[in-house]
Amino acid sequence: MKTLKEFFSSWFLSTPQSKRRIVILISGRGSNMQALLEKIKHGKLRAQCTLVVSDRKAKGLEIAKNFGVRSELFEKQKGEAREAFDKRLAERLKREKPDLIVCAGYLRILSSPMLQAFPNRIVNIHPALLPAFPGLNAQKQALDYGVKITGCTVHWVDSGVDTGKILAQASVPVLAQDTEATLSARILKAEHALYWKTVETLLCGMEVRSV
Repeated sequence: MKTLKEFFSSWFLSTPQSKRRIVILISGRGSNMQALLEKIKHGKLRAQCTLVVSDRKAKGLEIAKNFGVRSELFEKQKGEAREAFDKRLAERLKREKPDLIVCAGYLRILSSPMLQAFPNRIVNIHPALLPAFPGLNAQKQALDYGVKITGCTVHWVDSGVDTGKILAQASVPVLAQDTEATLSARILKAEHALYWKTVETLLCGMEVRSV
């Protein structure tokens, strides 16, 4: 009899690529999005990105188009409440039938309409070893605190700020001469290596391990 891990592995290998669908949410340049799309293009991340959505005008939308991926600007309407915006967004994303929603530099905290529409199907990457240094400016927080090691974390998205269950982490040393810019660049490189592997593992239905 197959183990659960073997079952998911065989299911994944026999499932058409088109059924493993992801949607990527961005708010800016989309560096992690680009890294994910590169892995898809070269067959390492075995998934199909059906749509990239940005909540503001962003360079990442053009980058997605250059990969042949549909991209949409989905802005908050004037005076629109956060939950009303997320309800509209959830209705839009449901049409894509995503297996996973991947936040890649998406700067909005998701509220209940999105979380209820896609339970345990929204992931995010954060530039710190959570639970340390959640929220904005995590790299500066690490430098100000004086830690010797920081890194990045992939986690499920919940209603808090970077409080969801941790799925995978990668560590990055903090060097004596580091500035916020140099540390951020080194962490970002680790993010690019960690995120696609974690997404791949999640889509396989296999246990995610830290690297």
